[in-house]
Amino acid sequence: MKTVTEIIIYGSGQRGRGLYTLLRDCGINVKYVIDTNEKKWNSLFYDIQISSPDVLRQDNKTPICIAIAKEEDATQVRKRLCEEYAVAKEREIKYFDLIRDLYRINEKIQDALHGEILLGQPKIVFECDYGLGLGGIEAWTKSICGELILAGWDNIHIISDRGDYEIPPILKDKVVMLSIDHDEMFGAKTMTAIIHFLLQQLPCVVVTGQFYVTLLAACLVQQQYPDKIRIVSTIHFGQEALYRQYASVNNCVERFIGVSREITQGLAKYGVEEHKIGHMTCPVKCDEVLERSYTTDSRYPIRLGFAGRVNAKQKRMDLIPTLIRELDACEVNYCLEIAGEGDYIEKLKVFIRCNGLEGRIRLLGRLKREDISDFWKKQDICLSLSDYEGRSISMMEAMANGAVPVVTATSGVREDITDGENGYIVEIQDIRQLAERIALLERHRDRLAIMGKKAHDEISPKCQMRNHLRYWEKILQ
Repeated sequence: MKTVTEIIIYGSGQRGRGLYTLLRDCGINVKYVIDTNEKKWNSLFYDIQISSPDVLRQDNKTPICIAIAKEEDATQVRKRLCEEYAVAKEREIKYFDLIRDLYRINEKIQDALHGEILLGQPKIVFECDYGLGLGGIEAWTKSICGELILAGWDNIHIISDRGDYEIPPILKDKVVMLSIDHDEMFGAKTMTAIIHFLLQQLPCVVVTGQFYVTLLAACLVQQQYPDKIRIVSTIHFGQEALYRQYASVNNCVERFIGVSREITQGLAKYGVEEHKIGHMTCPVKCDEVLERSYTTDSRYPIRLGFAGRVNAKQKRMDLIPTLIRELDACEVNYCLEIAGEGDYIEKLKVFIRCNGLEGRIRLLGRLKREDISDFWKKQDICLSLSDYEGRSISMMEAMANGAVPVVTATSGVREDITDGENGYIVEIQDIRQLAERIALLERHRDRLAIMGKKAHDEISPKCQMRNHLRYWEKILQ
């Protein structure tokens, strides 16, 4: 780590908090904590006040670290720093570069890495740092671990946080709840807890699903005990910033497995060797023969369905009001069922109530896994408004059950959807075009059964668990 005695943090969210505590532990002074949100200015951030970016007019030397998770927001900050405050690019220290450097000099983390190890039988550790709730990564982790256990792999563990989740009986004794502090992302407390756990599992294979604390902890352990731990990273989201992050741990990770071809190509673009890159299709429940009906009678509303996290950050559920206005403008006779939970649910409730849409939009809450197939067999159309995905498991479940996908052009959709044949793909955030495709199906309902069957037939041969299980048994051996 180049000599840094003082630094400026731009961003007072989770990343900023974790970075601040690490810097404090390492004896590095934080000169300013800056935030774009003026409502935060002058409020206390630990023992320092949050400042306006204008303080940079008085400081043209101190290094800056942008601690913002959303890449497009971080890009906007960089642009503003350059154009408005004449901050040279050389002043920025990249967030993960700084985090890894701080780990190398952090006494608590280094003490943890030199802790006691117990070399026993080889173990396999799957990562679910963000919990075992609603989401494609969580669903995949639970399903593959369950199948591995049924196949005789009794040395499985899943790392999770201490949330309250519906854990399947087969995994009850396999989930290890650790103190993962999401409020201080990448902080030393969480890292030391995971390092201590991993040292007790050596030798082991660690399978990660996100670029989060377990992956970084495993990389630190791998550098300390290179012949005792293997790291396999599954990548479930297609984003340029994420490809760069994974490429930065290329020397520690044995294999990268993307859920879409776009992801595998993105990794190669950023320097990951092709022989280390794999591709998988996550399995979903799919009947060999599709048996279902569709709403072909125009007297009844066409049925639209969404299943997943009800949030604005990724799933863009904040665009639902815009979609409803566009559907009304197209005079679509519809009903919409939303299955899931998330931080945007309360705002949707207000929108539904204020616009008298209780008869058209239903919020079902979280569904049990065994009820997912029945949910999709009731829907004519599967909706996705997402800004980014990897290869949506929810969409694949919908297609497996004959719902026609009308989705945004996120990573992986073109592996399963041929536009106009077994679904429709529209540009990201093009809600008008999304509504027009729904209107087309609503006016030509005879297409539902044809496209729905093609959707099922496309997914069916790809998503069988038996093939997926063999793939993972080969990797884990």
